[in-house]
Amino acid sequence: MLKEGEIRIPSGCAISGIIDIKGDRFSGQEIVKSIALMHERSNGLGGGFAAYGIYPQYKDLYALHIFYDNLEINMKTEGFLSEHLI
Repeated sequence: MLKEGEIRIPSGCAISGIIDIKGDRFSGQEIVKSIALMHERSNGLGGGFAAYGIYPQYKDLYALHIFYDNLEINMKTEGFLSEHLI
């Protein structure tokens, strides 16, 4: 049997959320701290987050932010997105 860290289990994730119930803007400092704790998950898949309301002028649209550390993966991903989403 494989031990933790030797296999990628997609469900091995965590979640964190923050909201201002009045709808006021606030710094993302606290949620960034929370996400930092999830940076390296045992399944090796890293972490990420979703945000709502960061572009109020585009409230009926979606924004996808992707950070790359590999040019080849960047090109493949951008090609896929252009073909399927734009």
